[in-house]
Formats: sequence, C-alpha cells, structure tokens
Amino acid sequence: MPLLGNAILAVWNEVDPDAEDDFNEWYLREHIPERTMVSGVNRGRRYRAEEGSPRYMAFYEAASMDVLTKGAYRLQLDNPSAWTQRIMPRFRFMRRGLCDVAGSVGEGIGGAAAVVHLTPADAPRLRTWITETLLHEMHALPDVAAAHLWTLAPGEPRSPTTALSQRAEPDRPVEWVVVVETMEVAGATAITDAILGRNPKAHGAAEVHAYPSYRLLYALDRR
Repeated sequence: MPLLGNAILAVWNEVDPDAEDDFNEWYLREHIPERTMVSGVNRGRRYRAEEGSPRYMAFYEAASMDVLTKGAYRLQLDNPSAWTQRIMPRFRFMRRGLCDVAGSVGEGIGGAAAVVHLTPADAPRLRTWITETLLHEMHALPDVAAAHLWTLAPGEPRSPTTALSQRAEPDRPVEWVVVVETMEVAGATAITDAILGRNPKAHGAAEVHAYPSYRLLYALDRR
C-alpha cells in the first residue's frame, strides 16, 4: 500500500500570520527531519490549502502505534527543542491525533489531497462501507493515486510538546478521517464533492466535515 506503516500521526492547524515564515522553515529544516530520524517513523509529509481552513496539514507514517507511543519518539516530545518551544504556542485551530490505518488502496503519492472528517454513529457499518466500498470507488475515479481511512487510536500519553500547542488554544479531537490522494488540487475538490454526494450519514456517520483541498509541499522518506 502507499502508506509506509500501519499508524499515522496527523495534524491540522493554522498559525499566527507573523510567525508563518518561521513556522514553515521550522517544519522544513528541523521538525520533519527530526521526527523521521526515529526508527519506525518512515515518512513525513506537509500540505497547504490555498483556500479554506485549517490551512496546513501534516502527517507521519509509522510502522506501528508503539513507535508513536513509546521510545525515541516520546523522548523527542518530552524534550522539545528551543525552536519547537517558540513555534508551537503560535499554532491556531490545532487538530491532532494518533490514528490506525483502517483501510488503504492504491500505490504512490499524489500531489494533492481531499480530506473528510467523520464522527461515527454506527462504527461497524461505517467502517465496512468506507473500507469495502467508498475507498475503492474513489480510487477508481480519474486523477486518484490512493485512498485511506484513518481511525483514532485511544490513549496517547501527554507530553510537554503537545502541551505547548494547548497553551494557545485547546486541541480539537480527531475521530475518523478519509484522505484521498489526487494528482491535482482540482481533482481533490472533485473527490470531496463525490464523498459528500454519497451521503456518509446514510452509512453510519453522525457528523461529516469537509476540509479544504490540500497541495503537497514536502515529503521526507527515511526508510
């Protein structure tokens, strides 16, 4: 499958406008390289939306949930760098979660992504519909490289780094996320419309929130 592992750390956020240049340099020069130095954190990616909010998305692909809840990665979170301590309180609209990869189809990485957040009402029925029907239908459409379902994994330990983001405003919880990778941003927008048109609430979702269409900024593979 196109994802390099069975666990995902996903983040969506805005940032204070006067800190945006520093924020982007921090991600490029320190944050993604630092995280992907951890054995088992196989790739980090960053995206930006030209329109809509939250403007930024990033996610890390890990071999297993243990990589994100124990060992070297947790040591990084417990010992944030000076740059991290400067940047994270400038985050706004922070949404972050550790997720299991519940379904994934396709090969390779697209240049853009459609993102739909879901709250399950009937989790077994919704999972079956997404993994057995929706992902395959989306992957079969033009311009699509891959399609994924991520579901929230409970029980992440707290850390000084995650607390830094909460100094600005509380995190918004992640529950389930459908991510579809496309070649172009226009294709991602069409995919979002296609998902909404299939009415996830009729298949077991309680809430459905479409996010902006995101363009890939950067990816680093450390395998």
